[in-house]
Amino acid sequence: MATDTLTTSDVTRAAPTVGAHGHDDLSVLRAACAAVGYQAAIRAARTACHAPDVAAAPVRRFVANACTAEVQHAEAQFWQLARATGADSVFDRFETPDLAATYRLPHERRAAVALVWLTHLQTHDSDRRGPWECWSAWSRPRKAAWLRRRRELLRGLLRAAGEYRAARAALA
Repeated sequence: MATDTLTTSDVTRAAPTVGAHGHDDLSVLRAACAAVGYQAAIRAARTACHAPDVAAAPVRRFVANACTAEVQHAEAQFWQLARATGADSVFDRFETPDLAATYRLPHERRAAVALVWLTHLQTHDSDRRGPWECWSAWSRPRKAAWLRRRRELLRGLLRAAGEYRAARAALA
């Protein structure tokens, strides 16, 4: 295949099978790197993972399961494509540990945001329950402030989970 006729759809079709079927798919991906550069080729080759079947789960479990799967898929596929194109030597995962995040698809970015909200909420909840709970020693005004912050974090989590669901639904 000539590089001047290479399209994004050619790269996208080749990406899921890189390393699975041999040299044809790999040659398309490498031709894309030669034509448009490795960064554009990796971005074009990224694909979404299968939608997790946890829609009926409570929001915390949904975010923990679905969004974690999305973010892990994004990172694994990025490094798979980087190795397949020979560009993995250009990237330094120790110097820039969150490098794969710049190659996430829009719904994967939303999933990562939802995970951050979940992490903040769970950390906040550890003040009330857990080995270092300090709730019992707090004054009434401090408890009220803690509850206000918890509501804010919960609203943020619900909003982020909704945005992820909408972005994921837009793929279909």
